[in-house]
Amino acid sequence: MQNYYSAIDLRGYPSSNFVKTALIKQLNKDNYKEVIESFDPNKPEDTLYGIEIDDDPKNAKKIVRKSEKMDVVIFKGRSSKENREVLKIKEISFISNPENLDSVCFNLSRDNSIGFELNIQDFINTSRYKRVKKLELYREILKAYKKFLFPIIITSGARTQDEIKTPLTLVSFGCILGMDIREAKGSITTVPEMILNKRIANV
Repeated sequence: MQNYYSAIDLRGYPSSNFVKTALIKQLNKDNYKEVIESFDPNKPEDTLYGIEIDDDPKNAKKIVRKSEKMDVVIFKGRSSKENREVLKIKEISFISNPENLDSVCFNLSRDNSIGFELNIQDFINTSRYKRVKKLELYREILKAYKKFLFPIIITSGARTQDEIKTPLTLVSFGCILGMDIREAKGSITTVPEMILNKRIANV
């Protein structure tokens, strides 16, 4: 499936299943310099480097300006107001933990080509009740996607070799949530590629 679909995992553990895999490190205003400098300068050809900003939008703007060497820049979702502010920062790749979203967020996401992440490992690792709530959330996001047509990406969220998921598993997950097969394949191929190209153009 890898060669045919050119699958990309924008948050995962390196695997031959994917032509590109993003290694993501979380940071905030207090440690972002050290975290960015901690990435090995000898980056493998099939590996992407990325950061996840867990801070408010004001600090996110500062961090984004210092992250030009990163292939992927993620913002960890917060309140509706904060999400709206971050979705105005065109250098952001996508929002993780996509809660507290509204029509303004969806329009900004579409207009600025900033995606929302559906993370299969986050789904698996939650308790039974929280898993049901996350399933409902993901399905609500996909309902909004049908109307607003903003970018959606599916990631494995793998942090170890044991958590690696195949492209087929990610596509199947998308279909279970309500995507058709074309949309699910796009969420690990053409959509991530578009987000990466946009990032290059904005740096």
